[in-house]
Amino acid sequence: MYSIGEYARIAQVSKRLLRYYDEIGLFQPVKIDSESGHRYYSASQLPELNRILALKDLGLSLNQIQRFVRDDISPTEIQGMLSLKKAELEQQVLSELQRIRTIESRLKQIQDREHLVRDVIVKQVPQQRFVSARQVLSQTDSQDDFFWSVFNALTQGNRTSKGQMTIVLHEDGIDSDYIDLEFGKSLEKTSSLSLTNNNGITLVDKFLPSATMATFVPQTKDCSKLLGYSAIAEWVESNHYDLAGAVRLVFLELPKQPGDDEYVVEIQFPVRKRAGELTSTSIVIESNQL
Repeated sequence: MYSIGEYARIAQVSKRLLRYYDEIGLFQPVKIDSESGHRYYSASQLPELNRILALKDLGLSLNQIQRFVRDDISPTEIQGMLSLKKAELEQQVLSELQRIRTIESRLKQIQDREHLVRDVIVKQVPQQRFVSARQVLSQTDSQDDFFWSVFNALTQGNRTSKGQMTIVLHEDGIDSDYIDLEFGKSLEKTSSLSLTNNNGITLVDKFLPSATMATFVPQTKDCSKLLGYSAIAEWVESNHYDLAGAVRLVFLELPKQPGDDEYVVEIQFPVRKRAGELTSTSIVIESNQL
């Protein structure tokens, strides 16, 4: 048997916790010395203590844990509960990391505002043949799964095939419960590509219209798209343009595998000059940025 101090070190808990669990009848020593009042524990009690601590880490109250202990919940059931909690915590960590990246992007936007706006380039994009798949995804659906399913259908195993991969964002804002997403590949008019259904993905052969685009290439990672959006918005407003269509994200460098955020996209916002404001000054501004 072990003294309470020895047992606390073995179990990696505090003596105070062991005393409290004894007082409420949740976890009691195998022996209490009648004269000194010292508590003694056995190594054979460790599985019981670890079960209590695991349930506590799951967020259960001590009253709930006492009921679980009385009902003798099995290790398999606890393992299942722990697995669910682990998945939940991992998702929380990913969400918090994304929040941190967004905060960093907003701070960078404040610091580098003028420089970012100067990096906006306006260019004319011609009409393009576009083979794509479009899907409305809920916030809980995996955009990554859709991306790679369409990617595989478009490349058919050949990553080096010609044509730029492009995402067209049809949604109005980002607060909706659903995202209207189109992903495809621009092709030469004479190029051929099978449009057969591939793992639930049906490709459509269409044309993207020509457009005047205000464009920006973020330097790093997906979260920096926020910087590009803000820079384009400021340029559009200060140069008296209006937004005129769905945003396109044109891949200049593709991700290599699912979860890879080391890719490069060019953000393209279709724009048009406000009526009655097409002046020689604005023409010079635009041509200087081509």
